[in-house]
Amino acid sequence: CRDWFQLTLKEGLTVYRDQEFSGDMMNSHAVKRIEDVNALRARQFAEDAGPMSHPIRPNSYISMDNFYTSTVYSKGAEVIRMYRTLLG
Repeated sequence: CRDWFQLTLKEGLTVYRDQEFSGDMMNSHAVKRIEDVNALRARQFAEDAGPMSHPIRPNSYISMDNFYTSTVYSKGAEVIRMYRTLLG
């Protein structure tokens, strides 16, 4: 990926689409959403509380290869979900 915007958009959108597809396949978006939030709380909150904490778009970085983390995937998907909620 060229930069953080591309990385978060690409990986976040992939996770978001998988979550939506899985909700369709389960015939219950609510149950799938509860599972996703539980996973987010288990993995992402732990990362945010540790030394690897970083925003989805940091001010600086050395290499893009170092940032394929839960933040990019999980928070990226949540940002896309927020856009969908706000923009329709």
